[in-house]
Amino acid sequence: MAQRLLLPLFRLSVLAFLAGGVVIVAGQALGIVLGDAQWVTDVEGSAQPPTCIAASICGILSFALSYRSRPHDASATAAGGRPLEPTHRPE
Repeated sequence: MAQRLLLPLFRLSVLAFLAGGVVIVAGQALGIVLGDAQWVTDVEGSAQPPTCIAASICGILSFALSYRSRPHDASATAAGGRPLEPTHRPE
């Protein structure tokens, strides 16, 4: 149940902070091209807070999702479905 709610929120938060990052970089690049230092600082000042909030939410959700039950990982099994043995065994 929680995974059905958290996964879409996680994906949305990833998209939000990536879009915010694109807005910040593109806006600052435009300010540099136009030679307007005030534009560069204004873009950062207005777009940075929501982008940082979205990135924080994304981090919290990824942490919460790391505790969900994971499906069987096929890459962690040998041929025949046996679990791979650890390469180092403590004595």
